[in-house]
Amino acid sequence: MCPQCGRAVETVKLRCMSCGTELPERALLCPQCGRPVEAADVVRQQAASRQLTKKFYELPGMKACRNNIKSCAVILYVCAAITILAALFWDEIPLLSVVDGVSLLLLGLLLQLGKSRVAAILITVYGGYNMFVSSLSTGTLRGWWIPLAGVWAITYTFKFYKLWNKYRKSGALPRDAISE
Repeated sequence: MCPQCGRAVETVKLRCMSCGTELPERALLCPQCGRPVEAADVVRQQAASRQLTKKFYELPGMKACRNNIKSCAVILYVCAAITILAALFWDEIPLLSVVDGVSLLLLGLLLQLGKSRVAAILITVYGGYNMFVSSLSTGTLRGWWIPLAGVWAITYTFKFYKLWNKYRKSGALPRDAISE
């Protein structure tokens, strides 16, 4: 079924990029010439037949998006862990800090697993607010990692969706998504 219109879609058989032999489903090697079936070849053929979905994110040109979104999420996980540990051992109001840490953890998960632009924006706003409030109360700049990670996440989630939407509209893989 087509995710956009709901019509039945005929599955296109994959072919060996070397000899053109039709490949069995999930083949690792071509039965005719023995050439390994590379993930990039499968993705290109699926793109040509407009059957590419989640594998778009695995294209070589999307490596920067993958790595940067994951890095932003890792920063949030570390900040969440520090916040929760600090709340449990040193904070006077531990419940509020634990909620803060859990919020960062959930936003990080939404960012990493969902590539969510909304999560990236929320991270930036939430982190900016927390940075502003803590800077006012302490007189020093604190918590700047979170809004920085949010801006970074916004950059790469929007780049990812820009390329994805370009692919969905044209049916052709954007050059930026293919090449590193």
